[in-house]
Amino acid sequence: MNKIALLTYPYLQSFFEEVIAPFRDQCDIDIHTFDKQHSLLDIIPSLISQYQGLCIFSASANQFLRQSSVELKKPVAFLDKHSVDYFKTLSAIFIENRNVDFSRVILDTSLIRMDAVRTLENLAANLELFEENRINYLEDLSLDDFYNMEDKIEENALDYWRLGKYDMIICRLANVAALMEKEGIPFMFVYPEKYRIEESLENLLNRIRLEKQREGLPASIMIFTDGDILSEYYEINQESIRIQKALLEFSKNYTSNFTIQFASQGYEILTSHLVIQRITSDFSCCQLGYYLFSTIGLTFRIGYGIGHDIASARINALNAGKAASESGMSCLVSENGNMVPLQARPSSTEISGQNSSASYLSSRTGLSPITLQRIRSALEFLGTNEVTNHELAEALQVTVANANRFLHSLLRSGHALILDTKKSSAKGRPSRIYRIQL
Repeated sequence: MNKIALLTYPYLQSFFEEVIAPFRDQCDIDIHTFDKQHSLLDIIPSLISQYQGLCIFSASANQFLRQSSVELKKPVAFLDKHSVDYFKTLSAIFIENRNVDFSRVILDTSLIRMDAVRTLENLAANLELFEENRINYLEDLSLDDFYNMEDKIEENALDYWRLGKYDMIICRLANVAALMEKEGIPFMFVYPEKYRIEESLENLLNRIRLEKQREGLPASIMIFTDGDILSEYYEINQESIRIQKALLEFSKNYTSNFTIQFASQGYEILTSHLVIQRITSDFSCCQLGYYLFSTIGLTFRIGYGIGHDIASARINALNAGKAASESGMSCLVSENGNMVPLQARPSSTEISGQNSSASYLSSRTGLSPITLQRIRSALEFLGTNEVTNHELAEALQVTVANANRFLHSLLRSGHALILDTKKSSAKGRPSRIYRIQL
């Protein structure tokens, strides 16, 4: 069953618990709360590996995350209020008090700047223009502006109230609503329509299903050398054995389960879209080429091809290989025919980060950097960081005893914890479920 993380403010947790209840039989949805929007930059990276999709409820999360450097590697739905939702608020206020002075009712999102405060009267006069101005203003905000936006709105809302500038505030931001409730200031929160949230969740589930289908597309990797190591017709020699050994070691270290076969003037690896995405760091660099050069000192032309069937994947890989010969860079051709050049190696920053991280983890856990890399790759292959000892053993292609040894080392160092147990299909004790954090 697909797992979705729904991110929202504590103020709205009970509201979303009710809304998502009908979806519990279609997928697992966990609600994670955050106090400030900029906390998403820390929360999202920690959730990406645990869930197939994310739902984020925040008035400006879409614009904020586009400004930031956080990578959204999974399908994401942004749940925000529609401008039409304000009409419900207008009606509710009018029904409650027909003598309300709309010029004394302000909107929290306009409090980003004290010289641009808008009232319900401005909103009622031209809703479409008001919403357009709000969106345009958010587009112009810098990342620093987004960081400080919520604090500034809260501060301005309290200052305006102390100065007697309004009788009520309409809250689009959940954290502002929570503050107004705490301070005893009259407010009304604009809740999103439930049917729009349901539509967003349905669309997200469909995108997750399509993504899974795409991950399973067949792929081919063509590996060629410019030297005389491999003739047009494959011959066994010392160098070719070294190449095969290096390919098998790479497959083992990255849990890639390669099917390797000989091709004219090189090798062909049959695999899947998901594996290529993983070993190229989301189609950005050729880790395979870098690994071969660093282990056996040879430079290869590598073409990656993804297709809707094996035949089209091979054609795309050959075309990518030709492009690699012309450009001197490994290339990838997607199932849609798009050509993507790949860096020869991960960026120096990434390598430095990986090396320091690997050394640190190795010293903490007592496991070798290669073992830790294999465990990481196994978790990526499984699509989750929550596994049993049997599942880890199968993914790593090691004995259960070895998998237990790895897990115990991770537990001792604080890089794994026991979440629960589940019944085994065979007789015996229930299996523990471990959450691995590397």
